[in-house]
Amino acid sequence: IRLALGASRGQLIRQLLTESVVLSLAGGAAGLLLAVWLANLFSAWTPPVDIPVFPALHVDVRVMMFTAGISLLTGVLFGLAPALQSVKAQLAPALKNEAVAERLRKFQLRDVLIAAQVALSVLLLVGSVLVMRSLQRALSVPLGFDPQHVAVVGINLELQGYDEKRGRDFEKRLLERVRAMPGIESASLIDSLPLTLQWNNSGIFIEGKPIPRAADVPLGARHRAAVEYFKTARTRLISGRVFDENDKQGGRRVALVNQAFVKQLLPGENPIGKRFEHGTNGPWREIIGVVEDGKYRSLSEAPMPAVFESIEQEYSPNVNVLARSSLPEDEVTAMLRRAVMEQDSTITMATAGSWTGQLGLALFPARIAAIVLGAFGLLALVLAATGVYGVTAYAVSRRTREIGIRMALGAKPREVIRVVLSHTAVLVGSGGAVGIALALVSGRFFGLILYGVSATDPLTYAAAIGIMALVALGACWLPARRAIAVDPVTALRTE
Repeated sequence: IRLALGASRGQLIRQLLTESVVLSLAGGAAGLLLAVWLANLFSAWTPPVDIPVFPALHVDVRVMMFTAGISLLTGVLFGLAPALQSVKAQLAPALKNEAVAERLRKFQLRDVLIAAQVALSVLLLVGSVLVMRSLQRALSVPLGFDPQHVAVVGINLELQGYDEKRGRDFEKRLLERVRAMPGIESASLIDSLPLTLQWNNSGIFIEGKPIPRAADVPLGARHRAAVEYFKTARTRLISGRVFDENDKQGGRRVALVNQAFVKQLLPGENPIGKRFEHGTNGPWREIIGVVEDGKYRSLSEAPMPAVFESIEQEYSPNVNVLARSSLPEDEVTAMLRRAVMEQDSTITMATAGSWTGQLGLALFPARIAAIVLGAFGLLALVLAATGVYGVTAYAVSRRTREIGIRMALGAKPREVIRVVLSHTAVLVGSGGAVGIALALVSGRFFGLILYGVSATDPLTYAAAIGIMALVALGACWLPARRAIAVDPVTALRTE
C-alpha cells in the first residue's frame, strides 16, 4: 500500500532496517546487563576446593564494544533480507493479500531459523537432562563410607614445626580429648580424606609374586588411619579384623585392603595373612582385613585397589580429625576446633566443617555442568517458544482472510487449529530430529562429565523431545485460539 501511495523503496528499506537494529541493540543491552549480574554473582562464589580460589569476572569496555558490534551486525544481517523481500512485492497481489498467503504456504528463511533454534534447544535440553540425571546418580552412589553426621578438622603439624615425636604425642592427646567430649559416638584420624585433593597413590608389590616392570607396577590408593576409623566412617568390614590398640609403633606392620585389591592382585586367594610392600626394599605389611570398595579420587573412577595402614605405625604429620555424632555438624565442628586449640593455641587449621561439605570437589564438575547447561537449556527453551509463537502468530495474522473463508464454508474449529499447527509441527519435528542427531554426535563430550548415565540414554532423549513438544504446543496455543475466534464476515471484509 505504501509503495502504491508513492513511498520509495529506499525509504521503506531504511525504516525496516532501523526497526530491526533498534530491536537488536535493545536485546544486546539486556543481555549485557544480564552478563554483568551473572559475573558479579560468579565472582562472589567460592569453589569447594581445599586451596583458596577467588574467581573474578568483570565486563570491561572491550566486552561492551563487542556486544554492541554483534548486536548491530545481527540487526543489519537479519533485517536486510526481510526488508529487501518486502519492497519486491507486486502491488496488485499484495493489495489482495494473495502474494502473502501464497508465501505462507511455503517455507521461508524464518522457518529455517526457527527449525535451527529448535535443534539447538533440543541439543541443550539433552545435555541438561543428562547432566542432571548424572548428578542425581552421583549423589546416591555408594562411596564406601558414610559422610553424614561427621565433622572434620584438618591440621598439618609439619607446617607448625612439630617433629615426629611431638606430632605423635599431639595426635594421641587430641584423639583422646575428642573421644571424651559429650555427644561424640566415635572419633578417629586419617591422613587423606577420600574424594578430596589429598589422595595419594602408591605402587604395590605382593610377596611371592614376580616383580613387574616399572610401567606395569599396580597402583593403589594409600591411606593411614587410626583405630576406630572404619567405625567412624562406617566402612563395612568384609573379612578379618580392623586396627586395634595392639597395632602400635615398632610392632608387626599391618594393613587392611579393599575388595578391588583382592580381585585384581590376589584373585582366588585368601588375602588374610598375605604381605605386600610399597617398594622393593620393604618393609612388608601383613593384610589383616578386607573392607568394602569405595570411591577415592573421583565418583566416575573404576574400582581400584586401596590400602589402609595404621597411623600408629606409619606416622603422618598431615591428619584429619573425624568425629561422628548425632549433634548438629556445625556444633561438632566447633567442638573439634576447641579441642585442637586446647592442645596448641597457635595451630592453624587447614580445613574445618562437615565431611559432606568436604566432598564438594567430587561433585563440582557435575554441579557446574548442571547449572550451566540448565541455564542455557532454559534460555534456549524461552527463545524457541518466542520464535515459534512469533512465527505462528504472524502466520495467523496474515491468513485471516483465508481462515475466514474456511470457516464461512463450514470448516470446524479443530480443522482450523490443525491447519495452524501443521506448519509449526513440521518445523518442530525437523528441528527436533536435527537436534537429536547433534546430541548423539556430541555424546562423547557429555560422557566426560557423566556418571551412571549413558550419553545415548533413550529416556533422556524422549524427555527432551517431550519438553520441546510441550513448549512448542504452548507457544502455538494462543495463536490457534485466536484463529478459531475469527469472525468470517470481518475476515472477508479485510480484502
